[in-house]
Amino acid sequence: MLEEAPVIAGLCVVDFHHTRGPETEYWCSLPAGTDETKIWPNLPFQALPDGSHSFKETFTYFTLLFNEKKKCSPENGATELPEDELKDYVTFFAISCSRQIRSDELIHRGSDITRSTVQKAIVVISRQPIFGQIKDKLSLVTNAFFMQRNFSDRTIISSLHENLMSMFKVSPGSPPEGQLYVGLSLRKIIYDLKKDILVLLKALLLEKQIIFYGTNVEALCNLQFGLISLIPTLLSNLHYCGSPQLHEPLEELNVATSFKSSDRQSVLAFLGFPLRIFEKGGLFSPYTPLQQMDDIKSKHTQFFMIGSSNSLLAEQKTELCHIFVDVDASEVEIIDKSLSPALQLSGNDKKWIDSISNIVSQSWNENDLYTPKNSQFEGSEDFIRWQFEDYLTRLLSSVKLSEYVTSYTDNQMALQSVPEEMLRSNSIQHFNNSWVAKWITTENYAIFRDCTDDRLFDLFPPKHPYNGVDTMTILQQKLAATFQNLKRANSHPSLEEKAKDEESQTSQEPSAGSASVVSKDNLKGSNTSDKEQNLWSSWKEYFNAKKRGKKRDGEDDIKSTEYLNNSHSTQEAIGSALVGLGLHYDSAQEGKSGESEDDEWVTNEVDEASNEGDHSRDDAI
Repeated sequence: MLEEAPVIAGLCVVDFHHTRGPETEYWCSLPAGTDETKIWPNLPFQALPDGSHSFKETFTYFTLLFNEKKKCSPENGATELPEDELKDYVTFFAISCSRQIRSDELIHRGSDITRSTVQKAIVVISRQPIFGQIKDKLSLVTNAFFMQRNFSDRTIISSLHENLMSMFKVSPGSPPEGQLYVGLSLRKIIYDLKKDILVLLKALLLEKQIIFYGTNVEALCNLQFGLISLIPTLLSNLHYCGSPQLHEPLEELNVATSFKSSDRQSVLAFLGFPLRIFEKGGLFSPYTPLQQMDDIKSKHTQFFMIGSSNSLLAEQKTELCHIFVDVDASEVEIIDKSLSPALQLSGNDKKWIDSISNIVSQSWNENDLYTPKNSQFEGSEDFIRWQFEDYLTRLLSSVKLSEYVTSYTDNQMALQSVPEEMLRSNSIQHFNNSWVAKWITTENYAIFRDCTDDRLFDLFPPKHPYNGVDTMTILQQKLAATFQNLKRANSHPSLEEKAKDEESQTSQEPSAGSASVVSKDNLKGSNTSDKEQNLWSSWKEYFNAKKRGKKRDGEDDIKSTEYLNNSHSTQEAIGSALVGLGLHYDSAQEGKSGESEDDEWVTNEVDEASNEGDHSRDDAI
C-alpha cells in the first residue's frame, strides 16, 4: 500500500443495460494512471447483486484487488496472480447503493432503454472498510441522482467525490478501530443468531469454507463484517483478504515483547491480536456473484467466507462449503458433519453466550438496533465487544498454558514455575478440547504462536470467562456494591444495621450450581483469593526479571496488576453508566486503589534488559 494514498480510491456509476447486462457506465475517479476500460470486469455484477431489483434501495459490500505498481486489476481473477507481483497487490473495499426508476418517469429516455424500469448503482471504493461512515451520504446522493430523472447530469456524483475526498484525505495507516464499527449492529446479530454466533466465530478461527446466503444483501454483508469485528483489530487489517495468494511475510510482522496496561492497543498487540484469519489460502468476499465462482473453486483457495443472494449457491451448498448460513432464516447449518464434534459448544460456552443473548433479548429496542432500552450499558455494542474480547483473551492464554505444559512435560523445574492451580485446571477443556485440537493446526494459530510470548498465561488468566455466574447480574452487583459503599461512607451504622448488611451480603453469595450476583472483577475473571493474587504477582516478577534496572525519569507511572485486570475498552463506558444513574465514580481514584510501590513494573525496559544479557524470552521465562 502506498504510504500516503487517498482513502477514497475510486467512484463510479454502474448501469443495468437492457441488452448487455450490468456494466460500468461512468468513472468519476480512479487512481492516476489506471485504464478505466480494463479495470475490475466483475465490479458491475458485484454492485448490482442478484435480486436487488426487488428492493427500493440495496447496499452491497465487496472486495476488489488492485495492483498498485501497474495500476490495474488481475487479468484472470483473484487466484491466478503472478508470484513475482504478489507484493504489489492490495485489497480495496467497495460499497454500492442501487435504486431503480420507471422508464416513463425519465426526462430524457434513450433509444436503448427498452424495459419498464432503469436500474443503476453508485459505487465508492476505499482502502479501508469504512462503509458505515459512507453509507448515509451515499444513500442521499443516490436518491437525489434518481430524483433528477436525468442521468446525463452527473454533477451530484462529482460533488459526492469531492466531499468524500475532503473527509478522508490520506491513508498513512489504519483508522481507529471504532470508526470501522459504525453501521455494524452486534445486537441485531446476537438477537437473530443467539448461540450460533459463537459457533460461527469458532468456525472462522478454524479456517473453514463458509457461505452466507440471503435475499437481503446488506444484511448478509453486515453479518460477515460484524463477525470479523469480534476479533480485536482484525477489521483494520484485511489488506490481504482479497486473494488466497496474498499474505504478510512472517518476518515483517511486528512482534510485541512488552505492553503498557494503560494502552489498550499495546495490550492487544502483546496478546497477538489480530488473529490473522485471511492470510495465505484464505479469501474474504462479502458479496460474490456467480462470475467469481472460479475463485472459490481454485486450488489456491483453501478456506473462505463469502456472501451471495443467488439461489444456485444454496442449491449447491453441499459441494461448495463446510458451513452454510441462511441469513433470512437466521439458521447455521454444518454441512461437513466431521466438524460437528469440534463446533459443539462446551457447557461453559453455552452458558456464557446464552447469558449475553438473554441480556440482548431483554434489552431489545425495536426502534433502535444499536441501543438497549433505557440506553443501559449492559447489552450495548461496547458491552458485547468487551465480552468477546475477554473470551478470546482467556482462550489464547489457556491454549498457551496447555502448549507450555505439553512442551515441558519432562522438565520438572519448568513445571514448578507454573502455579499448581493452573496445572490442575486444564482450562482448555472448557473451550472444547476437540475444537482446540483443530485450531492449533491452522495458519492463524501458527502465526499467533510464533509472535507471542510462551508464558502469556502469567499475565492473563487462563480460564473460561464463565465461572458459574450469570452475566446478566454482573453490572447489578457493581451498582449494589456502589450503593453499599456510599451508605457506609455517609453514615455510621448501628449494630442492627450492620447485622442487616451482613445478612444481605450472605443472601447474595452464590449457591452451588446456581447463577449469582458477582462483581465486575468476576466478569473479567479475577478472584480475590490468595491464589489469584499469587498468580498476578508472577507477572510482576516476569517483567522485573526483564527490567534489570530502575524506572527512568519521565516515564509513565506504572499501573498495578489490579488496574491491568480491570482496565478495558469499556471502562469509561461503565463510569459513564454509573454517573448517569447519579452515582459518584472516580476512575482515577479507582485506579489508584490497587496501586502500590511493589506493584509497579516497567514494560519498556525490556530493551535495556536485552542489552544486559537477557536476550530471549525463554531466558526471561
